[in-house]
Amino acid sequence: MRFFVLAIVLILAGCAQNLSTYQVPNVPSKEGFVKTANGQLYYQTMGQGDPVIVIHGGPGMDQGYLLPGMAALAKKHQVVFYDQLGSGRSTALIIDEQHITIDKFVEDLEMLRKALKFEKVTIVGHSWGGMLAMHYAVKYPKNIKKLVLMNTVASSGIRDFVEELEKRTQPSAGDFEKLKASQEFINSEPEAIAQYYRLFFQYYFHNPADLEKLNLQLEPKGAATGMKVSKILEEPLFVKYTDQHDDLQKLKMPTLIIHGDSDVIPMSAANSLAHSIKGSKLVVLKNCGHFPYIEQPKEWLEIMEEFLGKR
Repeated sequence: MRFFVLAIVLILAGCAQNLSTYQVPNVPSKEGFVKTANGQLYYQTMGQGDPVIVIHGGPGMDQGYLLPGMAALAKKHQVVFYDQLGSGRSTALIIDEQHITIDKFVEDLEMLRKALKFEKVTIVGHSWGGMLAMHYAVKYPKNIKKLVLMNTVASSGIRDFVEELEKRTQPSAGDFEKLKASQEFINSEPEAIAQYYRLFFQYYFHNPADLEKLNLQLEPKGAATGMKVSKILEEPLFVKYTDQHDDLQKLKMPTLIIHGDSDVIPMSAANSLAHSIKGSKLVVLKNCGHFPYIEQPKEWLEIMEEFLGKR
């Protein structure tokens, strides 16, 4: 089971809903597409003020699981949610090892920033999105005003994370294998994939009952192509990764690290990340797992607003 688990260790299920589904009352909003070298990115913006780009987890999934919880940020900021290439409503022309890479995802994010005509942005990355945010920050530090890393891990903490993940999910090993062998899963049917995530993400919450609050609907095409994206990025993320410590030490922008004390990503990984980014602030939420905007929404929003500041 280990290798398949590695393929989805940071996948966060959701779907690219219509903008109206999560629109925050009384704030400007819009949606659109941005062309990239290998397809197009779907995005939606909410609110006004300093721009905040939110990077969803995965790889291979989309912004849906972040909503409606994280849309609360749009009451005071202009928040941009987007689907990474090959996920949700963002389409990739070619999905292979040459066209689906971390570096190319970094360039996609830069193209989104330019297309929306933002000079400097605050980047908020959750889970795998935090990993992507760190890669972007290393390459384009001058484009970032502030950086928020939520429930994520740098290369120095990956081994501890994988060990903890495998330990937690072991009780469901038989159920995982049975579902993987089903024709529905083999055919990448959205409900079969969503069921896999239901089994999986129960171990990501402090209180497993909170799983019901996580949006696990899947867009059919995005679910199928997202699994391909996940498989391609599995090795560079979790097997043949490059140590980031020296690069992260060079970052100068204000950085907030948010972590849950019950997260599947262990505290050792969060502490290691905070050590690598000099001057960063680590905030640990109690009785919280991998989804603070669901598990501790009030405290999470207060922490975010304090760091982001007013318009």
